[in-house]
Amino acid sequence: MSSAPASTTSAALTAPQETAIAAALARIPPLWPLTHFVAVNPFVGLVGQPFASACDLLQRTLGAAPLQPLAEYRRAFAAGEIEPADLAAVARAPWTPAKLQAAFAALADEPASPVIPTVADWLDQARPRAHWSAFVIDEISKWCAVTFDENQTTWNSPWQTVGLYRAWREAAVHDRNPEAFGLAGFRAFVASLPAEADAALAHCLGLLQPWPAELADFLHRQVATIAGWAGYVQYRVREDALRGRANPALRELLAIRLAYDAALLQAFAGDPRRSRWGQTPTGRAEKERHEVLTLWQCAYEAGYQRRLARALAAQNPTAPTTRPVAQAIFCIDVRSEVFRRHFEAALPGVQTIGFAGFFGFPVAHASAGNGAAAARCPVLLVPPVNSADALTTTEAEAAVAARAEAGAWKAFQNSAASCFFFVETVGLAFGAALGRGAQRNAPACARVAPAPTSVSLETRAGLAAGALRNMGLTRNFARLVLVCGHGSQSANNPHASSLDCGACGGHAGDVNARLAVATLNDPAVRTLLAAQGLAIPADTWFLAGLHQTTTDDVVLFDLESVPGTHLVDLVNLRLTLARAGAAARRERAPGLGLGGLPDAGIDGAVRARAADIAQVRPEWGLANNAAFIAAPRRRTAGLKLDGRVFLHDYDAAADTDSALLTLILSAPVVVPSWINLQYYASRVDPERYGAGNKVLHNVVGGIGVLEGNGGDLKTGLSWQSIHDGERFMHEPRRLAVYIEASPEKIGAVLAAQPAVRQLFDHGWLHLWSIDGDRCLKYDPVHDARWTGQWLPGTDWLG
Repeated sequence: MSSAPASTTSAALTAPQETAIAAALARIPPLWPLTHFVAVNPFVGLVGQPFASACDLLQRTLGAAPLQPLAEYRRAFAAGEIEPADLAAVARAPWTPAKLQAAFAALADEPASPVIPTVADWLDQARPRAHWSAFVIDEISKWCAVTFDENQTTWNSPWQTVGLYRAWREAAVHDRNPEAFGLAGFRAFVASLPAEADAALAHCLGLLQPWPAELADFLHRQVATIAGWAGYVQYRVREDALRGRANPALRELLAIRLAYDAALLQAFAGDPRRSRWGQTPTGRAEKERHEVLTLWQCAYEAGYQRRLARALAAQNPTAPTTRPVAQAIFCIDVRSEVFRRHFEAALPGVQTIGFAGFFGFPVAHASAGNGAAAARCPVLLVPPVNSADALTTTEAEAAVAARAEAGAWKAFQNSAASCFFFVETVGLAFGAALGRGAQRNAPACARVAPAPTSVSLETRAGLAAGALRNMGLTRNFARLVLVCGHGSQSANNPHASSLDCGACGGHAGDVNARLAVATLNDPAVRTLLAAQGLAIPADTWFLAGLHQTTTDDVVLFDLESVPGTHLVDLVNLRLTLARAGAAARRERAPGLGLGGLPDAGIDGAVRARAADIAQVRPEWGLANNAAFIAAPRRRTAGLKLDGRVFLHDYDAAADTDSALLTLILSAPVVVPSWINLQYYASRVDPERYGAGNKVLHNVVGGIGVLEGNGGDLKTGLSWQSIHDGERFMHEPRRLAVYIEASPEKIGAVLAAQPAVRQLFDHGWLHLWSIDGDRCLKYDPVHDARWTGQWLPGTDWLG
């Protein structure tokens, strides 16, 4: 297909323009595809500035600051959820009734300052029935869906391999749709654009002058109007950057967005209001308001932190001196907290350990019947190890057949035929048969093992040693050690991977658990570990499992390999897991609307949710998460933390060089912070940061979802992930990080990790030190001091 003739003249971007483009694009958070969707901090590109300043910026570029409405703070104060002492704590000054009244008066509801306009915004305001903003979003979304399609459609774009900007330009030059909508001369305008994206950027910036704001903010606003597709493109750019490859797609997307605005400005050049374009929006200053609202948000968060600090300080932890009855390693995920607590109650003498759910084995795993390897590790890492399902020839052929049948079922679901005459003529029986067939033919993997040509014995032993040391399991091994990953089960859920393990990159943790167990049970690996001072007793056996968080059932793997000497241990473990699962289901039942059922009814009802194609809330995921604790389990043992806390084992006394604390703060803290801020954003502003109504979702390109049949790719969490239909199930509190180590030890690590320290210094996270029988809070505002002691039975001591 011939290319459109390009403009023969092209301007070059100036250095200030390049700086502004880089700044604007750095603010865009990545959006992972549905196959391995993970929660993302929507403000990841803004953590270099204080929270209140970011709120001010987002008010200008997105139209709303990520803070709760004033009415919510008023409600919380009236209900006693915010106390005067909380305000005093965050403001470092006593709040008298008069000051409280003044603070409320300062937050009187007023019209928000206007957002930085695009040309499409300006035309919508000037021509109330124009709808140009929605049109531009639909057009760009259409072209992105075609370009990035993951084989969902039966027609593939002929321009998929030429780059985003060139693909758009060569297709849009033939597209009559904009002109039919009223954008005169659009095809001629596109044909006149330079062939290269950077030249088009410079060309369009020249046409759009004067800009209605500082250039970086203006460009941020441009990209923010298509935040979903920009996020997905940012994901692709980020993945390439991790692997040393440059990807200009996000710059190209910006060029396309500017081109639509430039085309609109040119088409409506004769509008009598044309002279108003480029005027800086006027409105009241928001900075002070956001600073005061941020104080109220901190006070809203302080009550929970105070209660948790008091509970932690009141614990009297003592180290166990006898060999555990059994040991179980769980992910730090908040859903594991509930199960671990009931598991410990059901089996006195057991020791549970919290560790990131990839268990120190970052692998790219190729599942049977699927040639593509998927990263099973935190998205901050590039997996250095390859693994694959080890199947017999018969099992491999069955796996390919099962995936083909499942693919046919998925194609049927996504096709237009399933919506109209096909269903009415044939009925749902055909679809049900396909679904049953796919389920029937899905084989269980006999074993998960690394690709034999890629992983040496020394590498496997190194992974095992790192995992054991980082989880603190270097001595006093039990006879049976369960390595328990987690995954979720739901039906008809495009975002199903969001309920899987974030530490496994949006996948279940079974692969990592089984790989870890196979390595730790290998006699050759144990020999190398013993040479490093990690002697695993001969009677210790590791066993892999998977905690299904939707049902609280635990699946155990490779039971045929368990030695006969451990069969009694295995039976006791299985009975204990069953009792723990039943207790966990009973605890979660009220939140699922099942509190009125008898125990036996709860079991069946919870399991039914996992297979119900009409169920939009199979489980609550990580809703209501609020804290991260790195401490020995004995610090939190027995505390009912309500599934709100990430629990990571950490022994400061054994971490003499602070290497493990450095690792925890730079990785296990960052991943939960992304999860927490994703939930926070989706809760405080569901319209801008949430994924909308799950019932209206339509999968596009196998990448993400649209709400309805148009618009931008949706980001964040759906309404049903945070609301039960009557009330919110997530309280928007920024993550409070509690570390059992002295303030000096924590401070020394932060001093060497500026990228992590800024999360606390700028108010994106809260930080606490558990130091003996006291808890001290890090105060970045007042000279980075550690203040606020909550001792057992006392109130605020300031």
